Amino acid sequence: MITTGIPEAVARAACHCDELLSRAATPPELDIEFARFARGIAQQSQHQLSQLCDDRGLAVDIADAELLPVGEWFAKVGAAHRHSFYSIGQESRGILISVRIGELVGQFERILGGTGEVDEKCTVLPASANRFAQQFEDRMAEVIQAASDRRGIAASANGEEVEQVAPYASGDRVWTVTLTITSAKSARPWKVRLAACNSTIAEIVGTRAVSPATGRTIGARGLNGSAIAEVDLPLRAVLVDVPMSIARLASLEPGSVIPVAVNRNVPLMTGNLTIAHGCVGELDDRVALELTQTFLSE
Repeated sequence: MITTGIPEAVARAACHCDELLSRAATPPELDIEFARFARGIAQQSQHQLSQLCDDRGLAVDIADAELLPVGEWFAKVGAAHRHSFYSIGQESRGILISVRIGELVGQFERILGGTGEVDEKCTVLPASANRFAQQFEDRMAEVIQAASDRRGIAASANGEEVEQVAPYASGDRVWTVTLTITSAKSARPWKVRLAACNSTIAEIVGTRAVSPATGRTIGARGLNGSAIAEVDLPLRAVLVDVPMSIARLASLEPGSVIPVAVNRNVPLMTGNLTIAHGCVGELDDRVALELTQTFLSE
């Protein structure tokens, strides 16, 4: 049996320093998270609205994103809009999508062969465009689901009086973003507006706590000295999509001529992620892509 006493430590036991302890996970910064969410909304909207409007050249850009008192937001949107509210579990939490009725009708008429001109006096959605408005609402539900990664989001109310559709209190502040949709097929851009209260954005991003040590984006930390700075990524610019029937495809032979139209707004992609848009030009007798918009600033 051991009879010696328990040895005393020659130094105090190790413990975590204050700096390490301070790097515990913290709630995400809502302005940064909302900017990321807005970019996801814009990217998903371009995909969904291109299909809805049968327009491969359609482009969606973010016009503005800000935090506003709800009364100021309602005044900014104005009248003659169709509003759709998409609930997230609880009725009081969700996302409002607003689009001018005249612009919605203009897109519907363009698809049917019309000019797509917007009637500024159109304040009531005509019965003929009801189905298109419902399809637009369904597409935007898919946009929100994909951008928020929440499949349970669904439209719970719609109408032309925003106060009756959006369950926001007068003292609420809402995160807002305005999307500008442009196309060579439309005489002028049209807009889709989104608003979400603070608690909604917090609920969407709040399940992912961010550590100051590892949770910052590459843009926030900087690439200098980063381990991934020299990693090569395969990029591709999608200049043209050519839909073709199977019968036509089977009949192709040397000498066949396939008419193509280069997209006005060319996406630059890595994998399935669009990182920029640009227009086709020429540099040193070679085809080049001049970037008009990037998604790497944050």
